[in-house]
Amino acid sequence: MLIGLRPDDRAALAAEGDASRLAARPRLIGIGMGKTGTHALASLFAPVRAAHEAEAARAIDLILAYEAGTADWRDVRRFVLDRDQRLGLTVDVSNLNLFFVDVWLAVAPDTRFVLTVREPRSWLDSILNHYLCRPPTDAWRAFAARRFGHDDAPHPAEEQVLADAGLHPLDGYLSYWRTHMEKALGTVPAERLLVVPFDRIATEAARIATFAGLSAADIDPSRINEYRNPAKRPILDQIPSSHVESCIRRWCGPFMGMFAPHPELAPGSPSATASAP
Repeated sequence: MLIGLRPDDRAALAAEGDASRLAARPRLIGIGMGKTGTHALASLFAPVRAAHEAEAARAIDLILAYEAGTADWRDVRRFVLDRDQRLGLTVDVSNLNLFFVDVWLAVAPDTRFVLTVREPRSWLDSILNHYLCRPPTDAWRAFAARRFGHDDAPHPAEEQVLADAGLHPLDGYLSYWRTHMEKALGTVPAERLLVVPFDRIATEAARIATFAGLSAADIDPSRINEYRNPAKRPILDQIPSSHVESCIRRWCGPFMGMFAPHPELAPGSPSATASAP
């Protein structure tokens, strides 16, 4: 799935220069994929104007239209500018935001970004349960089909339980996990990006606020556990562990060093740009 603008469109946007830049002010854009603590990150900043997946249905319609060629880069820029001016968010968190990151970088040079990350197996367990236990809206269903469909590849025999549950193959989820990581780490300048593991959002709260140009008064760590999956189903455990681990290594191998017990997660690091298998 295409994430962000096509190269020619990025060049056309850059050629606009200062013509459509937003006024400078604190802006923190969360660009982590779903189930990496995006809701927790937005909740952390409850004392300020913060939102999680603001106007998601409109965003999804535009993302799919741009990929299909029925919307262009000007439509994408217009959406980002209009939403920023209408909502005036200080903290804007959504897994959809990465699709607009090229525009944010061009129109708001002072913007800071937070990439929340999660170890692939834990993320797989969470995303599978999310779709099992929370039936998606039509918009999110269409987006999931593009995001995780992986060219409509059939399920391997080991993954029949996923097929029976109406879920995509593991390759679909993990190829997206990798593409999302590559886009975020390969696009946002290191000095404007903070990488935070999903289970360290609370302990890194003050650091995140400082990075965004905000203060301790702008955070409320007590709010970050408000959104959790309902009771989980052990669907991933029904797939042979050797098969799961093989899929993870194939797609996520270049990034696994990020999930060592105590990685150094300075802004923008680590990065990886290896091509998909």
